[in-house]
Amino acid sequence: MKKIIFIAFVFMFTFANSAFAHTGLEDSNPASGEVVTEQLNEITLTFEGKLEQSSTFELKSSTGETIPVDNMTINEEKLKGNLSTPLDNGNYEINWNIVGADGHQIEGNIPFTVEVPASSEAPVEGETLEQANTTSAPAATPTTVEQKEEVKSSSNVVPFVVIGLIVIIGGLFIWLRRKK
Repeated sequence: MKKIIFIAFVFMFTFANSAFAHTGLEDSNPASGEVVTEQLNEITLTFEGKLEQSSTFELKSSTGETIPVDNMTINEEKLKGNLSTPLDNGNYEINWNIVGADGHQIEGNIPFTVEVPASSEAPVEGETLEQANTTSAPAATPTTVEQKEEVKSSSNVVPFVVIGLIVIIGGLFIWLRRKK
């Protein structure tokens, strides 16, 4: 009987690790909390595992306006999209929603700020370069280091299920030992 319980524990812990192996965000450009000082042409999100084709993201301004992202592509663990127009200075958020190869849907967001100096902006038609350089862009609200990427997952119950199984198997073990 002890062998069966031991095998059950080994079996449970062997497969419990795969329950925690969800595809999380590994890297992004722009990074969470980053202050971008050059024009951003492409957004790249790199995840810890292969993505399903239904994975996507959207870019929103601080006012909630959705910014168009063109040519969104998925290549293994990378999700990319191009920006056809330069972003104005201000705060933005990338809201991503992916389905990993394990079938779990995971979502999160990446806040960042654009602060491109006025001197690198192109002059408006009819405006001289000197006039363009003296035009000041609105100041963006600084982001704090404490801002962390928020990841919401349907897998928050997995640790409780594993702990529950351990308690149940442990209880069965004690109950069977008392019966003898």
